[in-house]
Order: sequence, then structure tokens, then C-alpha cells
Amino acid sequence: MKRLNVIYLILAALIVLSGCQSGNSDSNKETKQESTDKKEYKRIVSLIPSNTEILYELGLGDKVVGVSTVDDYPKGVKNKKKFDAFKLDTEALLKAKPDLILAHESNQSTQEKDLKKLSDAGVKVVYIDDANSINEMYKTFKQVGKVTGKEREANQLVRKVKSEINNVIKEVPKEQQGKKVFMEISSQPDIYTSGSNTFYDDMLNSIKAENIYHDQEGWIKTDKESILKRNPDVMITTSGQNEDEYQKLNNNRDGFEQVKAVKEKHVHALNADMISRPGPRLAKGLKELSDKVYD
Repeated sequence: MKRLNVIYLILAALIVLSGCQSGNSDSNKETKQESTDKKEYKRIVSLIPSNTEILYELGLGDKVVGVSTVDDYPKGVKNKKKFDAFKLDTEALLKAKPDLILAHESNQSTQEKDLKKLSDAGVKVVYIDDANSINEMYKTFKQVGKVTGKEREANQLVRKVKSEINNVIKEVPKEQQGKKVFMEISSQPDIYTSGSNTFYDDMLNSIKAENIYHDQEGWIKTDKESILKRNPDVMITTSGQNEDEYQKLNNNRDGFEQVKAVKEKHVHALNADMISRPGPRLAKGLKELSDKVYD
């Protein structure tokens, strides 16, 4: 499951950055607008885990009838119908009888034709904006709240998560701020990391750490030589390896015995779900990230 989540993260991010944020037609913009008819939706399908977690936090878990194949939180999603967000089965979706489908900007570039079929069949389809920063995440809370008639609860959720995140930031040790961090989201067959305009980059910036690939934008394929030159103080993997495995991997990379993070054993592993999903659990993920950076 962790491996699937990592692959999902890479694919979704690359798809979003390659096309979803380019100009949309007027009709596409309309499908992204929040519902204004105040309809109470009773059968909701969520096609991305962060949206699912938001729905549950807004008290709509009992209305969710379907989720993506990589949804694994909260526990209640285990018993929901599963749909592959990158290869939608429109017949199976129609059999689930949803009255609302919460899609994602990545779905708009890959599954728009199939989602239009559902829309033509009378299902409300709403594309939730991609969040590349913590502040943009708060906007998605409000967007989901407006669509579902839970605006008050969404505003409460924003205040709650903001407070939790601010508390994490306050605990960052001033004397250690500015550490250079390398985030490894995939180790093979190629090494992928995060540059600017990504959630990881914004999270590192929020805790006063420096993403060593901030000078490049999006989700980046890199190599060992480039990492060596940038010489991070801390290395963190979210690819599903544990810390012992990741330390061993770096010990076996040519020349990495000279990398500060490897020499000083500041090599760590984090659950990708906790820091890649722009949802209600982000403060907990940010705390875990901060603890690893400033160990």
C-alpha cells in the first residue's frame, strides 16, 4: 500500500504540473465552481484521499459511498467501494448511484471524458483545486465545504488546522533553522524529489528549513551526482523504505560517504501519506517532518 501511495503521489503531481494548471476552457471552469443550489448530497464518491479525509472531518463520512483505490484513512473507507482514479470504470461508478463526485485537477486532464459521461447522466461532478501550499489547502477545505453545504464546519476546520500548524512552527528550534534538506519520493528506477511550487517545498519552508531543490520547479527527476553537489544536512525518504534500509541505500551510493546527512546519520523515513495529503492530518505530518529535520 505504501508503494502504491508513492506511485500515486508521483503520477498525480506530474500530471497536475504538466497540464492541469494550464488554461481551462469556460466549460471546464464551470465544472470546478462550487455548487450554489444548496442541494444535500447523500451519495458521494471521492477520487482522491485528501478529499475523502476532508469529507469525514466535515461529518459526511456516512454519505461517502466510494473512494479511490489508494484511500486508506480513516478506517471507515475500508468498507467503501473502490475506484481507480486513473482508469475510471464509468459503469461501476453509475452502479454506485452517486449524486456527487469530488474529482481532482489531475482527473481533469486524464479522466475528463469519462467524468463528462457521468455528468451527462445527471451526476454532479466537481473538480477540487490542486493544493501546492498550506494556504491553498485551506481553500480546498472551504471549497469542499461550500459544495456540500458544510461551510460553517469547513471554516471551523480551517481554524483548527491553522492553530495546530502554528503550534508546530513555534516549536522549531531557532538555533537549528536553515538546515538543507533533500526529500526523496522515489529511489528507483529513477530518483525523484520535490522542487518549488510543491507541497513538500512549502512544508519545509514553513518550518524554516531549506529544500535543496527549491531552485527547480515541480516534481523533479534527479541523480546521485546532483545530490552530492548539493550536500544536504538531512535526507528524508517517503518511498516506503524504513530508516535502516534508507541509510544502507545511501551507504552504498558511490561518494555518499562524503554527504553530511549520511556521515552524521541524519537519514530518515516518513510515511508519505502524512505529509503528501493536503488534508486535516497535515499538522501531525508537519510535526513528524520537523522532528526528523531537527533531530
